[in-house]
Order: sequence, then structure tokens, then C-alpha cells
Amino acid sequence: MIIFWHHVGREHGKNGYAADIKKNSEETIENCLLQKRNFAENINRNQFIRYNETTLLELPPKDSEKEFVIVYCLDKGLQYSLGNKDYPFWLIDICDIEEVEKNVFCVHDLFIDISVNEDTSYNVLDMDDFHFAIENKVIDYETTRKALHSLSIALEELNNNAFPNPLLLEIENHYIKTK
Repeated sequence: MIIFWHHVGREHGKNGYAADIKKNSEETIENCLLQKRNFAENINRNQFIRYNETTLLELPPKDSEKEFVIVYCLDKGLQYSLGNKDYPFWLIDICDIEEVEKNVFCVHDLFIDISVNEDTSYNVLDMDDFHFAIENKVIDYETTRKALHSLSIALEELNNNAFPNPLLLEIENHYIKTK
């Protein structure tokens, strides 16, 4: 299984992303998938696991010192990350996850992120980029609707003290050794 990201323009992080928001060309997306396929042949690559019908996991390489888990919830349009050194606890990405071919998943970043602290207080990030993308027609009505629906699901969990949810707790308990 392979999971790769389709980022759109300006992104958080330290990877030298573009300063403007733009749609990537099909050629850029194909190159990204080719790189991911080449990486997938590497023995020391991240592990991808289908946890259940609607959940995919990304874990560090088997013999790695790193400790993280990335949970892709196909049904919610959410990607949860735990163990990212840049965030104190969980990071939630609003995204659209598409199976582009059997066992090959493209994660479309929909700009909005939520940084969650251990006390479950949170900060919604990148709303300015989301608004910019809407205003400049980088994302269409249907994508905007999906993003807001996924944001609503995440905020409902957070505001109803239902975060981390039972699935995330189960995955965290199984895959994160140091707590």
C-alpha cells in the first residue's frame, strides 16, 4: 500500500513550500506518486497498514528510533498525527483521501489543521490559506463543503470531550510505546 500527499501551494512546515497558493499540475502529481513508489521499494521506508475498512495507518520503518503514528480516516476526511516533533500532542489535518488505484491513496490537503494540546485545548490553523484558496478558486464548492464537513466532525469531537476518540486511543496504546 502507498499513501502520498497532494499539497496545494503554501504549506506549514520546513520543506520549502511555495510562497503562493496554486494548483499543482497533473505532471507534478504523477512525479510525486513516482517518487513515493520508488521510496516504497526501499526497505527502510515508512510502513503503511490498512487498520480496518475506513482507517489507514502510517508508521515509522520497523527498526527506526522514531515513534509516531499517522491515522487516515477515509470516512471522516481527517488525518490524525501523533509524535510530530513540531506539535505537542495530536495534529489533525482536514483532507480528502482518494484511492487513485488499488491500494494507492492520494491525500488532498484541504488547508485547515488543528493542533491539539494534551489538555485537549486546541488551535485551528491555516484558515487564512483556506479563505484565500476559496476566494481565488483554487478549491471549488464541493471541496469547500467537504473541508467544512470534516472540520465540523473534528470540532465536535474536541468540543464534546470525545478526543482522542476510542479508535485513536486504541491505536495510540498499540503503536506508541513511550507515553
